[in-house]
Amino acid sequence: MLALAFASGSLGQQLRDELEPCRLTADEGRREVDALCATLAVSLDPETPQGSRIELFVAVVEALAEDPAADPLAVIAGGPGDAATRFFAANEAAFERILRRRDVLLMDQRGSGASSPLHCEKLEQATLLDTVGADADELAALALDCLHTTTHDPRFFTTSLAVADLDLVRAALGYERLNLYAISYGTRVAQHYVRRFPQRVRSVVLDGVLPTTMAMGPAIALQSQAALLALFDRCADEAACAAAYPQLREHFKAVLSRLREAPAAVSFQHPRTGATFELTVDHTVIAGVVRLLLYQSAGASLLPPLVEAAYRGDYRQWAAQAYVINEALRHLATGLNYAVTCTEDVPFWGKLGEREMAAQARTFMGTTFVDVALRVCRSWPAGILDEDLRQPLASAAPTLLLSGERDPITPPNYAEKVAQGLTNSVSVVAAGLGHGMLTVPCVQQVIAEFIENAEPTTLDWSCVERTRPVPLFTSALGPAP
Repeated sequence: MLALAFASGSLGQQLRDELEPCRLTADEGRREVDALCATLAVSLDPETPQGSRIELFVAVVEALAEDPAADPLAVIAGGPGDAATRFFAANEAAFERILRRRDVLLMDQRGSGASSPLHCEKLEQATLLDTVGADADELAALALDCLHTTTHDPRFFTTSLAVADLDLVRAALGYERLNLYAISYGTRVAQHYVRRFPQRVRSVVLDGVLPTTMAMGPAIALQSQAALLALFDRCADEAACAAAYPQLREHFKAVLSRLREAPAAVSFQHPRTGATFELTVDHTVIAGVVRLLLYQSAGASLLPPLVEAAYRGDYRQWAAQAYVINEALRHLATGLNYAVTCTEDVPFWGKLGEREMAAQARTFMGTTFVDVALRVCRSWPAGILDEDLRQPLASAAPTLLLSGERDPITPPNYAEKVAQGLTNSVSVVAAGLGHGMLTVPCVQQVIAEFIENAEPTTLDWSCVERTRPVPLFTSALGPAP
């Protein structure tokens, strides 16, 4: 068993003694969090402990209490490719109540953040912007450039090793047990940690739940299409939105068709800096912006006026949104994303036949996502994979499963699948919301209560029933009064 073999070696140091004051940052330094940081050297390949080593970047944000609880909250970021330290710095306020009593433990997963990151610089610089008109072969070539430039062998940057790393960090810091908060892909990591180290887990929060049995990829375009159609239906059902945009669905189709034939050159001002940029907008830019705005109801609320502006031939706001999204995604370590995807997902897709690909082609995203992944993973080396990683999790650990009704990437039925193996769990769905519930104020309060008591069945979730998505904009100025 990989994790046991990995954990059996000497830690070589007591990590708590190495912690020094530091600052965690997000949003290009606009957000900062004081913490204690250190690095832990671990084997690149657990089967050759005397071989190459990498350093894991670890941070502890200390509790406010003089006598904090013994078990911290470990935060596991998504992606794959996001860093736990960055994610926490960007969402520090959401953990405020937990920090009153508990430390927060952050480990940048190997391959992300400051833990020997696997970046694909050419592809990351090109996200949404410089790939206009590029086909799947060209995009795949950008991704495969990583294999020639990466410092470390990507075979050793997978979920199986990440959970072993986390337990090494736990032990080195002297924590007996952990509470886990995980989002998106991070929920796969958390579930496998529970499987590997059940005695080290006190409670678990899974936000935007990804079943370990699910091979991510082919469903993304279909789920994103369903979320977009639900948005169109919502606009049609709301009098103010229906009056402002009576042909929203038809106009969106017309925009995509027009841009497939003739991309538009746009000059626009950066929404934050005011600097002027040039961008060619084609249907791939529109699809990328739509997909990512659908993740959150605040982003989805902008789509009706954006679609109408594009229908009138004004693509400036689309260009600005693409540029902002591009900046927001640059922290993701794309090489780690492919190291995980090409080991844990694409090999388990099975054969995608003409019917499956035709269904993809009918969506606003089309088949590009699947085409690129298939091409990259033909050449990308498969990594370390525990034999049981893709098995359903069976656990009695107290667990909360959080889902947004309109999540375009991990819909609520995913949480239902995971809950079947959890004997002490509660699954909650927020009406109209998207991917991740951490930013919902009432959810933050209930998560803190759950972490404190580790009793999911006694929590009061009535505030979630009162939560509503951000109102749809009926003009560029905002929602109807």
